Amino acid sequence: MPMGADLSAAAPSGSSGSAGTAPARTELSQARLAVNGPALADQYLELLRKNSRTLYREGGPRHLTASAIVVDGPMEHLALVWHLKGRFWVQPGGHLEEGETSLEAAARREVSEEIGIDDLETMGHGPAVLNRHGLDAAFGACREHWDVQYLFRASAPASELPLTVSEESGEVRWVPWPLLGTGSARDSSGLPEGTVPDLAENLERLAPYLARWSD
Repeated sequence: MPMGADLSAAAPSGSSGSAGTAPARTELSQARLAVNGPALADQYLELLRKNSRTLYREGGPRHLTASAIVVDGPMEHLALVWHLKGRFWVQPGGHLEEGETSLEAAARREVSEEIGIDDLETMGHGPAVLNRHGLDAAFGACREHWDVQYLFRASAPASELPLTVSEESGEVRWVPWPLLGTGSARDSSGLPEGTVPDLAENLERLAPYLARWSD
């Protein structure tokens, strides 16, 4: 589906400005500091303002999701999962569960469920990347995900943090993401074949962000 397609008419109406969405609205306001904010953050806020149910899968074909770029302690590797439904390598993440109102808490839960890591430091003050993408028929009623991505740092090197496989992931792995020289740029050539296409671009954007918040 084209990224700019208007799906708002297909989404069920909901109570806008619901107090239950306050944590998510605060987090989306913080996303103005993300690598591709603030204009996109305002669009995310407007989506949630118009229909509070877009915080969940059942909120319509276009809705919010939460995910995380997870780096190891030395910040030399990142964690990827093989998405069985999508058939691609991607960062851990997914839909918020009913009753969840924090995007960061949902991202942390997904990381715990999908790769088995709980001890994580948030790099930055809020979401690091906002990523909207269309979906194919394999995802059923979901037509477009407005993903909110956090940057998390684990507490130890990848060699000391074995990842666990979940029911949704056929495989999990640490992938090298080393620095290139003395600047902030990083080498994404270690991404495995079949990696979701926009991840490399997002990692390029994230490299200076990671350098700034790791100082």
